[in-house]
Amino acid sequence: MSNLDQIRLLHYAYMRFARDLDTRFAMLLRTGRLSKWYSQIGSEATTVAAGLSLRRGDVLCSLHRDLGAILATYLDPARTFPDFGFGEPDGLRPEPRELLYRLCCQLLGRGDGFSNGVERSFHYGYLDPSRGIRHIGMISHLGSMIPVAAGAAFALKQAGTDRVALNFIGDGGTSTGDFHEGLNMAAVWKLPLILVIENNRYAFSTPTSAQYAAERLSDRGIGYGMAAITVDGNDPESVGAAMTRAVERARSGSGPTLIEAMLGRMRGHSEGDDSLKVVPEAELETYMNEDPVPGYARQLDTAGVLDSELLARLEARISELVEEAVARAIEAPGPEVETAFRPALAPSGTLQLADELPTADADLLAEAEELEIDLSEEALSDPAPSDDAPSESPVADAAPLETYVEGIHQAMQEELERDDRVVLMGQDIAAFEGAFRITRGLWKRWPERVLDTPIAESGTLGIAAGAALLGYRPVVEMQFGDFISCGFNQMVNVIAKFYYRWQVPCPLVVRLPAGGGVGAGPFHSQNPEAWFAHVAGLKVVCPATAEDAKGLLKAAIRDPNPVVYCEHKFLYRRIKAVLPGPDDVFELGVAAVRREGTDLTMVTYGSGVWTCLEAADALAKEGVEAEVVDLRTLVPLDEETVLSSVRKTGRALVVHEAQETAGFGGEVVARIADQAFAWLDAPVKRVAYPDRPVPFAKHLEQALLPSTDKVLAAARELLDF
Repeated sequence: MSNLDQIRLLHYAYMRFARDLDTRFAMLLRTGRLSKWYSQIGSEATTVAAGLSLRRGDVLCSLHRDLGAILATYLDPARTFPDFGFGEPDGLRPEPRELLYRLCCQLLGRGDGFSNGVERSFHYGYLDPSRGIRHIGMISHLGSMIPVAAGAAFALKQAGTDRVALNFIGDGGTSTGDFHEGLNMAAVWKLPLILVIENNRYAFSTPTSAQYAAERLSDRGIGYGMAAITVDGNDPESVGAAMTRAVERARSGSGPTLIEAMLGRMRGHSEGDDSLKVVPEAELETYMNEDPVPGYARQLDTAGVLDSELLARLEARISELVEEAVARAIEAPGPEVETAFRPALAPSGTLQLADELPTADADLLAEAEELEIDLSEEALSDPAPSDDAPSESPVADAAPLETYVEGIHQAMQEELERDDRVVLMGQDIAAFEGAFRITRGLWKRWPERVLDTPIAESGTLGIAAGAALLGYRPVVEMQFGDFISCGFNQMVNVIAKFYYRWQVPCPLVVRLPAGGGVGAGPFHSQNPEAWFAHVAGLKVVCPATAEDAKGLLKAAIRDPNPVVYCEHKFLYRRIKAVLPGPDDVFELGVAAVRREGTDLTMVTYGSGVWTCLEAADALAKEGVEAEVVDLRTLVPLDEETVLSSVRKTGRALVVHEAQETAGFGGEVVARIADQAFAWLDAPVKRVAYPDRPVPFAKHLEQALLPSTDKVLAAARELLDF
């Protein structure tokens, strides 16, 4: 048999394998042994051909219907189909029977599945670089994994390899914003990404005529400036040829490719949901007649590649493997209850996966002017103190004082010097040096690691996530903290959940210039920390001092978890201190007592620290000693420092700039009430921002902000109780 015929036979073997395994699980659904099944019947020619185009170490990003690509990526053909002439074992991938058993356990929710029962069906990830397998699974928000796949491609390119990332999406998922953001960034950065659209002409039940007006979805690739083609998705040879060209293009550094594979809708969105009824009967009959698995078998039979004896042997081998794996998985135990309580945050010191990865803009100037920031070189090199600046941190006489913003700058510079895996991403952070000039000088030193991004918060966060999974440590700057709302899904559904789902760390930092007090209006002044403190899997840091601005950012960059780093714009150039040295890395999750006291505890963070210190100074003149506790890190919360202080003073006042309803201070109040109630001599009070957006006029904003006078009034109420 010629080499070409061996390749054709291999395509059919995996297609038939995927079909038989899919059919077996559909039967399990009908007999009540499986709760949900998304059939991939009809997509085998596309997914198998795409999967077989990858080499060991390439990255596969799959969805519900990509079982064929998973089998083609996981299984060594020589060991899966012995005596069929598929070469020698690669000596790298695990034994096929064990992989199939784990896969079936995954699909049945058993403890031996890839996610140990935490994830359903194909939402799992299997990242084993030592075996040459890097498989990133899906989330239910279709399209969201395209930027993540682009991030994996970015990591492969950044490391200087010729590896590629392959991602799948359905026709419906191409309408999402992440489809645009991911592909646009992949094209701009010439990433080695291949996106295959499995166009079966219906999204759940919505026909393509109601989804897009273009003649072909591949035409969108042309608009992004990338190679694009539409192929017959029922023909593995046509898909394989397109994949070969796309892979060669990606490996040579020529950028991404969009492949639209036209398929027939042969099953509903999920088995038993009755969505197939929307396909007209005559159209459905056409798709059934074009079924790629029997169709390709007939083609190979006619070509003399697959005779009846060979087909019978192949079918027997596949049936043996499928039945053995399914039977073992059915009898396998479910996950231990303790699995539900496994950590959502990686412990400090958790290692990432082993890998070889080791001029002024007018709009920005306008925003800077709106925030009353002086962008002159003189101001940047030696910021002038403000009349309304909070008290400076105590420093040694001869030591130079540096600003909060300089602390952030130094932290990034030192971490870029220390660790080649650190990369900075954000809008206008390269040549322009950022809206607040925090990245000044960094692009000139590290042009390949300080990267301007398009205005695409979701796409940027997804790319950072994919890069982090493969060994990098991205630091993403949101130009203003408010803008992270455009990337909310990536933060809370993709990035935050990786460790709990797969026990794989995703170390990245998202810098949020947040907070008010500078007359910037409702879209540049929000305090979004509580949005993310509610989401398991994220750490949330809110530095108040220049020292912490540096030391906590260095800790965040080195942490194995995703960290939301809320830096307060009002403090940027108003706070000075002696900054920690290059080797001084603070610990996340440790609060600081900024002022000792015995009569009242003020618990706060961020800009509230300086408001409370000023209020405490005023109370001291009245003979009242207030203790000020700076949380520094909201997640993880240093509960013991807070409770110890409250138990000592008997009174607690919680202050935060974020809005009162569902603000993080409410969580602090609840924990004090729960664990320090017996020590309280008065109810716990809060001073927070009223439930309003931030008005533009400064005197209106000041009327709403937690001021020293408001803190004093609340403190006196507590003292008089």
